[in-house]
Amino acid sequence: MKTKQLFSILFCCLTAVCVTSCLSGDDDSDSNQGLSKAEVAQCFLTIGGNYTGDLLYLATSPDGTERVDTLAGSWYIPTDSTLIINEFPGKVLAEGVSYPALKEALAEAPNQMLKCWIGFVETSPIQFLVNPSVLEYHLHYDGNDHKVQIVFYTYNTYSFGYYDASLNELMVKIIYATLYVDGKETSYLNPSQVVLLSTKK
Repeated sequence: MKTKQLFSILFCCLTAVCVTSCLSGDDDSDSNQGLSKAEVAQCFLTIGGNYTGDLLYLATSPDGTERVDTLAGSWYIPTDSTLIINEFPGKVLAEGVSYPALKEALAEAPNQMLKCWIGFVETSPIQFLVNPSVLEYHLHYDGNDHKVQIVFYTYNTYSFGYYDASLNELMVKIIYATLYVDGKETSYLNPSQVVLLSTKK
């Protein structure tokens, strides 16, 4: 792993601690809690728009060791309550799956758009909760067709976005919650898998 990537991960983890501290009293309730319409509008004016950057995730090497991998990605913030990740890779999701046949099928699945609802909670620095929607796949493995759904944590202070004005850098962190196959919850998804988005506007 490149040193630059390692520093990116460490910085994001440090940011997570700061944001969690700031949000700990918010009770994970309604979006845009405590901010006026004008403050929300100013936050959106600052960070709205299109982004390209790095999508960082934990991957497992053939020898079983874990490493941080990076893919190029793009996303945009079209409204003050929406963040959309373009072409979210099934390969990234597959890294968190323990069942081999499902892992392989998901890794080969087409990329999907991931829509997230956001809620601003701080203005200086700009911070917001990130609530991803469910990703659904129709996959064929073990000789049968299956409906596979990836559910992310929502209204959770560990799933957040942060804008560093001094670096003109936006970071977003989302966390997998569970995986359903044919409508039934499974234990195939490793707990607390994290995906980080890092970019400069």
